[in-house]
Amino acid sequence: MSKSEGNVLDPVDLIDGIGLHELLAKRTTGLRKPETAPRIRKETEKEFPQGIPAFGADALRFTMASYASLGRNVNFDTKRCEGYRNFCNKLWNATRFVLMHCDGQDCGLKEHTKAECQPGGPAHGYLRFSAADRWITGELQRVEAAVAEGFADYRIDHVANAIYAFVWDEYCDWYLEIAKVQLARGSEAEQRATRRTLIRVLETVLRLLHPITPFVTAELWDTVAVVAGRKAPGSDATVATAPYPQAQLERVDAAADAWVAQLKGLVVACRQLRSEMALSPGERVPLLVTGDPAFVAEATPLLQALARLSEVRVLDDEAFASATRLAPVAVQGAVRVALHVEIDADAERARLAREIARLEGEVAKAEARLGNASFVERAPAAVVAQERERATGFRQALERLRAQHDRLSAPA
Repeated sequence: MSKSEGNVLDPVDLIDGIGLHELLAKRTTGLRKPETAPRIRKETEKEFPQGIPAFGADALRFTMASYASLGRNVNFDTKRCEGYRNFCNKLWNATRFVLMHCDGQDCGLKEHTKAECQPGGPAHGYLRFSAADRWITGELQRVEAAVAEGFADYRIDHVANAIYAFVWDEYCDWYLEIAKVQLARGSEAEQRATRRTLIRVLETVLRLLHPITPFVTAELWDTVAVVAGRKAPGSDATVATAPYPQAQLERVDAAADAWVAQLKGLVVACRQLRSEMALSPGERVPLLVTGDPAFVAEATPLLQALARLSEVRVLDDEAFASATRLAPVAVQGAVRVALHVEIDADAERARLAREIARLEGEVAKAEARLGNASFVERAPAAVVAQERERATGFRQALERLRAQHDRLSAPA
């Protein structure tokens, strides 16, 4: 960029915004070659027909942090600024939701002695963390470790992208939606644990994000930290002087990770079935399930809320096969699910054929890797084991889908 060439993006204009008339005047004044002014005017009108909207300082800082890779050239795009402005808005709205449910409530922050926590003690059962609570806490430890590694390697882009993915994809898109169900249906101990997790994770995220987006995090932390018990009311402590989060990887709970992964897989499967069957977002239909009844019973309230289901019916294999002979079936691990609605048999056979073809391709690729002696001998044992596990999962899913296709194709 060069001001004398008329192609500069002034950071102040990105922060505060600028109208087209003012932008044209700025870009066509003081040019090295004044005769290029008509061309620059035309290019500017095409690229910024409405001028440049205000993105704010935090969105611009986040954009530049995400661009801070090892390359020398940056292909700057204002759409990235717009995306990070949306991120700041999402963080603000998530904070409003958390404070609405936590401010003035018992968030499980009281400290108790070991004796008080024993059966019969006043604090026994005071907190009851769900698998989702333990999962998001473990994910937070992972992102803290990724951030520390990014700073150590001078990869600010890795830092920015790790925090973005955690806040947007895991905390907002998944955990907040799960928390709504837990707050509405859980016991007092479960609600208390949910509130504690909501506010403590959010407070940590604000400290984690502060070097990237200092203004919005400073504004939010002053309130959130008090509710989270990290700052005394009236204290002059700020997020800038608060200790930076450090990962505690021993808090990662593998069992909780597996439970939430299975829940997410089933929810995604239900959403895909809804999409394939062209169901409207507000239409609630029953879900038929077979396999792993203990997990399904525990996850039913979350499945109903996250996948917009009217009910969840658990059937044995025979009853499920009979009820879903003409229905689209999705497979997630040991669980098979189907939406209980009328379907087009020909369209469902075509869908199953496409999915079978995809799985056959996955099996072939996995078998090719495992059949490569160089890969098996040189790759880490964990990678080889993971590839074998993937191949087994693909084969099992393929077997179940073939059986479903055969049932759908059989004469009535």
